[in-house]
Amino acid sequence: MARALDRLLDTLYASLLDEPPWLAFLQALEHYLPCHHCTMLLRRPRDGDAGVLIASPENSPAMAALQQEHFRQSPFLELPEGKVCILTGETLRSAHPAYYDYIRHFSRATDLIGVNLLEPRTGMTFRLRAARVDGEPGFGERERKAFEALVPRLRTAIALHARIALQQYQLSVMDETAGQLAIGSMVLDGAGRVLVKNVVVDRLLQARDGFHLRDGVLHCIDAADERALRTLLARFRAGAATPPGEQTLKVRRQAAERYWSVLLRPSIPRPGLDDEAASTVVVQLRDASRKPDVSDAALIELLGLTRAEAALAVRLVRGESLNEAAESLGISRYTARSQLASIFARTGVHRQPHLVSHILNTLNTVWG
Repeated sequence: MARALDRLLDTLYASLLDEPPWLAFLQALEHYLPCHHCTMLLRRPRDGDAGVLIASPENSPAMAALQQEHFRQSPFLELPEGKVCILTGETLRSAHPAYYDYIRHFSRATDLIGVNLLEPRTGMTFRLRAARVDGEPGFGERERKAFEALVPRLRTAIALHARIALQQYQLSVMDETAGQLAIGSMVLDGAGRVLVKNVVVDRLLQARDGFHLRDGVLHCIDAADERALRTLLARFRAGAATPPGEQTLKVRRQAAERYWSVLLRPSIPRPGLDDEAASTVVVQLRDASRKPDVSDAALIELLGLTRAEAALAVRLVRGESLNEAAESLGISRYTARSQLASIFARTGVHRQPHLVSHILNTLNTVWG
């Protein structure tokens, strides 16, 4: 029995890295207990949200019906946190007839066992469920104790899963944001080998847009840019006599007269990267010709302008004269001059060209 439990726990932790996670553990639990229809609910269904349920593919019709119709009828909807609960077929039939009809329709299930566990750091609740079917003994103290013995290990496993899921979500949000802004980021070792990269870098490498990979090493398409990149990387390598601080580089793109503005910054190698990397370089890049999106809302947020002042400033940045801006806004030149004086006071600049430069620099700052 101890060996069987060890194998189950091995599967529990290993399954966190699977896709989908938990499934191998659920299948192993069915053999260990034994039981049927093991399910892990990672996010409960809501209106317009099917939630996330992990179960054997053979249970897919039952899971779809649960998500769409029957979840609110579940007698396990709000279990006391950490308490293993058993419901017999008799209790289900008398106290929860609609749910009992549902489980009987999709399976020969009679008794149910379950536990809810909260992961406090992320607020995720994990709901583990299992069933016994016709012809099998109902769940009793043996199965309750087996579930209870799993609870401490399950808490460790759900903490790991929740934090992995949160990090993956955060990375996906950052990648989506970086993709919208066309900001690439990657980590190189001292030889220029790419250790980590985001979706923007993936796209430009596939398109050979200024850069390409050869044997995993980053290279510039343009020969002069390649020499400059190799010189900088040599200075960043561990053991360099005078390691530099942040360095910038312009790299030609495919389109004529377009460049990547590249920032290179030395970094200490972190756990999770190749052990062979004695030094690492964080690289960020953006389209040097990309114009910032100047909007009223951005100027209100970043510079503290009023709505009227922001509307005027946007037109000045777009190249209109003060008179043209006043006309397009339907205000008098006197009002426009008064608003411009107020903008000068808020921003600390005193001439219109300096104001435009100040706004563009504020909106266009990527690496400070």
